[in-house]
This record gives sequence, C-alpha cells and structure tokens, in this order.
Amino acid sequence: MKTQVSVLIRFSYVARNGFRAAMGGVEASRALLYDPPRLARRFALFEALALPALLQQTDPDFTTIFLIGRDFPPEARERLARLTAPLADPRILALPPLPMFQATKQAFQRTRHPERTHLATTRLDDDDALALDVIARLKAMLGPLAAISGDDPVAIAFNNGFFLELGAQENNISQVIERTPASQATTLLVPNEQSETIFSRNHRHLGQFFNLYTDAVTPAFIRSIHRDNDSEPFGSGQVISHDDTTLRALLKGRFAQTLEDLRAIRP
Repeated sequence: MKTQVSVLIRFSYVARNGFRAAMGGVEASRALLYDPPRLARRFALFEALALPALLQQTDPDFTTIFLIGRDFPPEARERLARLTAPLADPRILALPPLPMFQATKQAFQRTRHPERTHLATTRLDDDDALALDVIARLKAMLGPLAAISGDDPVAIAFNNGFFLELGAQENNISQVIERTPASQATTLLVPNEQSETIFSRNHRHLGQFFNLYTDAVTPAFIRSIHRDNDSEPFGSGQVISHDDTTLRALLKGRFAQTLEDLRAIRP
C-alpha cells in the first residue's frame, strides 16, 4: 500500500457554489474575494496559522494543493508561490469558476501520483492551523483502516481542537470537542482508481455515507473565527474554557503557535 496524502486549500477561489459569497453570482464573489484589504487579511492569517503548521509537520511527505482562480491577482499568486515554495510538494492550480465539487475533484485528479495505490484527500482552510503531527498520525491510521474497509472509502475526522476567536480588543481561545466531524484535516482514503474525495460530501455528514474513524482525544487543529468567515462558526459538541496555564500546556509542542502567538494575531 503506497498512499499519497494530498491537502487541499481553497485560497480565495471563485467558485459557482459552496460559499455564501457565491450566492450573489461569480462577479459579486470575485469582487469580495479579491478585495485588497480582505485578501491582505487572508494572507496574514495564512502566514500566522496554516503555513507554519504545514512547514513544520513532523512528516513532510505530502502534497499541498492551493486552488485559486485563473484571474487571481498576479502579485498575490507570486506571493503565494514564494511562501509555499519550501513545502515538499506544493501545487498551485488555477481554475475558472466551477461548482466547488467539480473544482476540487479536478484539483485532486490533476495532482495524483499515478504510481501510488491509494489517495488520501484532506481539507484545510487557509486561516486554520494543524497540530504538527497530524500528517504522521493520519498515515499511521491509513493502513489499519484500509485493512478493515477494503476497497470501500474510509473517512478520518479529527474532532478535538481549539477555536481562536479574533476580537478587536483581545483574542479568546477555547478547546472544542466536536460531536460531528470538523472540517480541519478531515480525510477520505480511496484506492487510486476511485474518484471520491473529501469534498464529495458535507464533512458534518461523513458518517452517513462512508465508514468513519474519529479521533476525539488528541488536539489536532486551531480554527480561527473572525469577520471574514464564510460559514457560521459553531461547536457541535463540547466547548471548554481553560486558564492560561492549561492552554499553554495543551498547545506546547503540538502546534507551531504558542498562546502568546495566538493572542497577538490581529483580525
């Protein structure tokens, strides 16, 4: 079993659906997503959260796909390429406005390694962070889960993490243990000839369509909550407030960011 792990980040991609911004049509969506102040905020969060986590994974052997629009501002594309060049296998894929499922499916298909036997498709938003061992933990699960599931797709969800609420005066960090699969690092494993991806179904409903394994014990993500969120953030399960000492202990060694780093991020 030789598995390619592919993490897909939709970086202000102008889609025909899949975002609330797309409800106003392609032109309205493009105007919103490419608005210079908003794009600057996305880059700031990407550089503070997602990028350090990707660069510092304990297992760096994975593909990272950045899905952008064909008319993505050239200076923004150059900046994205420069920032992501140190990754082991970065791919920037520019597509025209398509339905989100079709665009993400094309992105995974065009970046497949044909010599691999399986493909694990993973989702991540550009304003969220992963624990530094998520790729390594994910790979450790894939073989045993494939042995159980056979040729049927199997989904993996990481339901334990943190909400980072960015406020005008201060940022609030709380631990969450979701009842249904969270989006951060959710993964779908399939044999390489199959076309299902993690975007084939709503991540909250994965257990309705696929065999599903959930890791609810070890913190695996930091989700940022701010004015540019497209979906309404909510915790589907338990939200836990901790004192600073406990938060520092939970974050230490697991994330690229310290408590002080998270507090310093400005919306």
